[in-house]
Order: sequence, then structure tokens, then C-alpha cells
Amino acid sequence: MRTAEVHYGANGQIDLTVPKGTKLEDVTKLQALVLRQINPRGCQACLSGVHFNIREKLEEVINVDLEKMAITKAAVAQH
Repeated sequence: MRTAEVHYGANGQIDLTVPKGTKLEDVTKLQALVLRQINPRGCQACLSGVHFNIREKLEEVINVDLEKMAITKAAVAQH
């Protein structure tokens, strides 16, 4: 199953991460769906200040423990 990740920040910013190869047509449908969930009755003026960042999901390379400042998992493929 292909899934997208949606994150909403306190400053009104939406980050949408889609799987690699997602078509622009599908992204625009998803954008409309997400905006309806956040502001179901929103007019264009109400939604004009919402920052909507769309990006393609990157492959996970490493996990870092921020408290220890140490790499906890490395998934770098050897080429």
C-alpha cells in the first residue's frame, strides 16, 4: 500500500510527503482533500496564508539519537 505523510505545524504550515513516482494529478487531489480536513469551510481568502510544502519521500539512510548525538541505525546500501 502506498501512503503519504501529512504534518501540520502550529504556524499553519502543511508538509505533505508523497512516495516516489506519485503523479502530479494525484498530488493535487490529495492537496484538496487535506485542505478540506483542516478547514472544511475555508474560502480562498481563509486558505491563502496556509503554506503547503510538497516533497517526494526520500529513502531512509540513518537514524540519529539526538540526546547522545550518535547514529543508531545505518541503512546505507553499498554500491
